[in-house]
Amino acid sequence: MAISNLFFILMLIFGPLISVSASTWPVCWAGMEVGFLGLVPLLFMGGISFSKEAALKYFCVQALASGMMFMGGCVLYTMYSDSTLYAVLFLAGICLKLALFPGHFWVTGVIYGLEWVSCCFILGPLKVAPLAFLVELNILLPHLHVWVLILASASAIAGASLGNNQTNIRAMLGASSVAHGGWMAVASVYGGLWEYLALYFLVLCLVLLHLWQGDKFCSALGIMSMSGLPPFLMFVAKLNVIFCVMSVEGSYLWLVLPLASAVLSLMFYLKFSYSLFLTTGRFAGRFSIFTISVLNFIGVAWFLLTLFL
Repeated sequence: MAISNLFFILMLIFGPLISVSASTWPVCWAGMEVGFLGLVPLLFMGGISFSKEAALKYFCVQALASGMMFMGGCVLYTMYSDSTLYAVLFLAGICLKLALFPGHFWVTGVIYGLEWVSCCFILGPLKVAPLAFLVELNILLPHLHVWVLILASASAIAGASLGNNQTNIRAMLGASSVAHGGWMAVASVYGGLWEYLALYFLVLCLVLLHLWQGDKFCSALGIMSMSGLPPFLMFVAKLNVIFCVMSVEGSYLWLVLPLASAVLSLMFYLKFSYSLFLTTGRFAGRFSIFTISVLNFIGVAWFLLTLFL
């Protein structure tokens, strides 16, 4: 591994850590940018033919989102103003970062042209800092809760609709992240966000790992787990968000569209899972089934532990 590659990987790892441990918003924003700038050179080094085009798209969209968040944050956090214009500007930047509606237009085209490892970083760790900003924005400006929930519901439906139009598994995972982003946005208002993100990232890593290894049987099981059907792992995460929403009186309406999107998403999860099952060998995946069962047990145990911390 070249020294430059190692340097970029360290930037990619320490960027989200800086954001999580920061006590001021400029440091959190800077950590988010460190992770972003560490990923972009690695995207340009990808071996897929569309990787450079995807990297350029990702850079342009994320740079625009970073600028919008910086301009809005300077007013909201530095001048302590609750200006609606700058709040909307800041929220729009977060939507672009997280691929929430209406800023979800880039995700399938970018993910389609990237390698599995790059997909893992974009759909997982690099969402930590924008989600932290979204939680902070909900605390700072409670009157934006309705708008965040509207965008969350729209993202869930848009992700489900987008996924049903995909024939490529990478693009499907990008559309799935839009739908899951809607659930995360709901959780940022009512609670259960970090548990949901942790379980989503665990399942995503398992899916991408088995796809990279060519284990189609376990890849199909992982994709089914992302659907949120019981007894799979994401069912626990979605159930936790549902309980958090139901604990607030009069909030049941905000569950209608996310639950409807979960039903719509089943169509493409089943489609891709069934396709992988059909191309699986007779004795494939015996050891991997045991491995994924152990990891699912560890994930559930970790999730239950976080409920009591």
